[in-house]
Amino acid sequence: MRLFFSYLSKSFFSIWITVVFGFLVLIGLLDSLANAGDILADGGGFMDTFKYMGLRAPVIFDRIFVFTIVVAILLTFVKLIRQHELVALLGFGISVPKQLLLMTPVVLATALTSITIIDYAIAPAVRSLQAWGIGEYKIKNITVENPLWLEDNGRIIKASRRIDYNTLGDLELYDRSEKGAINEVLWAERATFEGDNWTLEGIQTLEVKGSDGERRMAKKQLNPRLWQTRQDPKSIARLAADPRDLSMSEMRDFSKRGNSGSKPRFAYTFWQAHRITRPLAAWVLLLVAVPLMQKTGRQDTGDKALIIGLGMGFLFLIIDGAMATFAASGGMAVPIAIAIPIALYAVIGTWLCLKAESL
Repeated sequence: MRLFFSYLSKSFFSIWITVVFGFLVLIGLLDSLANAGDILADGGGFMDTFKYMGLRAPVIFDRIFVFTIVVAILLTFVKLIRQHELVALLGFGISVPKQLLLMTPVVLATALTSITIIDYAIAPAVRSLQAWGIGEYKIKNITVENPLWLEDNGRIIKASRRIDYNTLGDLELYDRSEKGAINEVLWAERATFEGDNWTLEGIQTLEVKGSDGERRMAKKQLNPRLWQTRQDPKSIARLAADPRDLSMSEMRDFSKRGNSGSKPRFAYTFWQAHRITRPLAAWVLLLVAVPLMQKTGRQDTGDKALIIGLGMGFLFLIIDGAMATFAASGGMAVPIAIAIPIALYAVIGTWLCLKAESL
């Protein structure tokens, strides 16, 4: 059994590394070509294309790694079928449940390693892309159509532009009383982070407290003003990022009541739970893939089973993506959204295993 375990693990891992590299290069090249205009717009050179591909790699890997595991499992068994090794395994008494048992450690280890790499790499990469302001990060960044709202030191703050990584534009700061009433509104054309502080420029203020319906005019201030806040460019980047593009510790912080980022806290709760449960999702897909690939006929190549397995993998991603959309928008409870695709494929996989064993 130890020899079979070692052989299957080495075969799977070598195939998975090749699949991941191929997917990252292919998708990265297509992505860089789609954004070539932005890459070269500011005088960027040929090497900036590779820089962009490198920064995008953790994001792409996060989206595809579960599917790469499925592909690697299927290709491992295609190799066994074509070399007539699957017949030998079955002949030695390595049935479908034992094959699952042998493949489980390497699949779970691969999934755990993947989410660890993603957790450490994705947040810094996304912050660098935000600072670059390229591709989809030009749209997903802070804009008039997608402003950033936050609460800081009792104030409600709205930023409508991000001029560069250290500069925000078109800010509105609402100073409130302990009861939540607006005392003062401050508008600033820009806020620049220098040293350890933000400096507000182009300021207008409107005193609301005690007006009692009296019409008042906003007052211009010629001198810049320091903005006392807990935020810095790094925290602003975290707030502006999509929840799934953060590390799990950041997701956990934003999922706490009263500490949400640019999205509702349940969105951060969902994506944290989603990332944690990816090893389980990978194992459930293993449960489906192994019985599908039990082709031992003399003329079998595993091609038909491979196509069916890839289709099942795509279908899982579609269902999982639909559940993610519902849960991240508040339309479905987080545990239910996480459980539906996993439970569905667990039932299908169990049925396929029982069917394979009964043949």
